[in-house]
Amino acid sequence: MRTQVDDIRVGGWTVEGLLARGRIEGAGPSNAANECGGRCCRHGVYVSLPERDRILAYADRIQSALDESQTPDTSLWFESEIERDEDYPGGLCIGTAVYNGKCAFLNRDGLCTLQLIEPDLDLAEGERLKPFYCRLFPLVTSLDRVEFDDLCDGVCPCCTLAFDGPTPAIDAYAAEFKQILGEEGYEQLRRTIGEPAGGSDGGRRVAR
Repeated sequence: MRTQVDDIRVGGWTVEGLLARGRIEGAGPSNAANECGGRCCRHGVYVSLPERDRILAYADRIQSALDESQTPDTSLWFESEIERDEDYPGGLCIGTAVYNGKCAFLNRDGLCTLQLIEPDLDLAEGERLKPFYCRLFPLVTSLDRVEFDDLCDGVCPCCTLAFDGPTPAIDAYAAEFKQILGEEGYEQLRRTIGEPAGGSDGGRRVAR
């Protein structure tokens, strides 16, 4: 059972206290491919409808990067039912489909095909092919709260919160915190919990 730790307000967001002040077992999302092979991504993810449409617009590029464990059939990339969720633009989202026991976009090595091809695409400034909540994981939002996704609890050491873990969560999840809080918000969060500005190299790695 996780101990209650005071939450922290940063701009319009409330950050779960244990997430901000906690530690993790592994090296964090930047090393996830080596430590867990994308196990938490296998069930798929919900994406906004604009994100789905952007992915389908690059279908030919995605198909050329798939391996034999994936399907080039775009009708099998997403679930058929659209869900209501106020955390998404327009209050609507749709799930990526599970194909061959994993997310349709996860390759045999546990890596996201969307992320792999993204650097080679001519995307507009600030536009990403990899969906927002995939980049934010293992952080999630619930209305105005930023929380640790319980899906990761006890699954793999790479991202799991642990009282005696070697890596401060504020460092391990630097890139993910910045996705939602921005650079200034992240530095405010660090100051609030008494950490020096800047953080570790984890916050300066290539955007996920």
